[in-house]
Amino acid sequence: MNKLAKYIIAVAALAIIVFIVWYFRSIITYILIAALLSLVGSPLVRLLSRIRIKKWHIPKSVSSILVICAMFGLIFLFFYYMAPLVIGIASRIDTIGLEDVPAMLSGSLAQANKLIHGLFPSLAPSMTIESLIWNEIEKFLHPEFFTRLFDSLASFFVNFGVGLFSVVFITFFFLREENMFSNMLMAIVPVKYEERFSNAMKSVNELLLRYFIGIFIEVLIMTILISAGLHFVVRIEYKLALVLGLIFGILNIVPYAGPLIAGSIGTVIGILTSYATSGYSSILWFVVAMVAVYAGINMLDTYLIQPVIYSSSIKAHPLEIFLVILISGYMGGAVGMLVAIPAYTVIRVFASEFLSRFKVVQKLTAKLPDHGD
Repeated sequence: MNKLAKYIIAVAALAIIVFIVWYFRSIITYILIAALLSLVGSPLVRLLSRIRIKKWHIPKSVSSILVICAMFGLIFLFFYYMAPLVIGIASRIDTIGLEDVPAMLSGSLAQANKLIHGLFPSLAPSMTIESLIWNEIEKFLHPEFFTRLFDSLASFFVNFGVGLFSVVFITFFFLREENMFSNMLMAIVPVKYEERFSNAMKSVNELLLRYFIGIFIEVLIMTILISAGLHFVVRIEYKLALVLGLIFGILNIVPYAGPLIAGSIGTVIGILTSYATSGYSSILWFVVAMVAVYAGINMLDTYLIQPVIYSSSIKAHPLEIFLVILISGYMGGAVGMLVAIPAYTVIRVFASEFLSRFKVVQKLTAKLPDHGD
């Protein structure tokens, strides 16, 4: 009876914790984002705090503010340099005129429609690619769509403002008091597990920092490769190629879905802005060239760059990483794939500390750094 009572209490406590996490999920998300930003910014705060002029040194509060300002400064510089390029692309698309698009694509669409009706003779003659596209566009032209869009945008900007302020505020204190997040978690850990929990947190911090550095390197590599491929192979102007490369590099962070979305966006923009000056005799070959660049570099990333970066940063086998991303995508979609690797890293580290007696845990965590000594 005592054991049964303990199990009931444990299940009830777990259910309460899950409910609290779900109910306050927005606040917990702010805290986790702030913790990740502080993880990246803490080395800079320590570096600034070591600067001394005679007996004077930069206070931790000032160092924290400077690091946060530096983060916003990088974001500002990004938009400052990218905005003119994006505006230039938009103006070039605007000069084309929507009425010119059907004429530009008419030949290729006619060939595609002929091929589709040849493969599927039972299709009605009115069933064409143009009609399908127009049916989808009509859904967005309904007045109720714009009303919902306005309400959604207003709600988004309010929530974004609250979230941004909350994240910045929390990040400041996490940077100023470096171990605050760990201490918050340590407060709910039983005393007998404190040392092992502390070891796990050290490993998590080390691996996640290496992971985010790896992500930055991957974004940089993909931006350079895609930009070079689009410029030299597809003969797209280098400024536009740089924008499309950066879009791909950033969206590539989301496994599988990100490259597909980035490639689709890039192909459409490329057709509208660069096909006429590319020198390709047919729009079909232009699209084939763009798809070949995107697909080829994405395969290089999937089979070479990602396994090297991920396996070396979080100390996991490439197949292990692939299966984790696949399962996370099945359970949580694009968001699940985005958080799969960081979440799996945390789970592995804590499993190695608290469940190391199990053989499967020993196999999965054999390469993790040891902070127990």
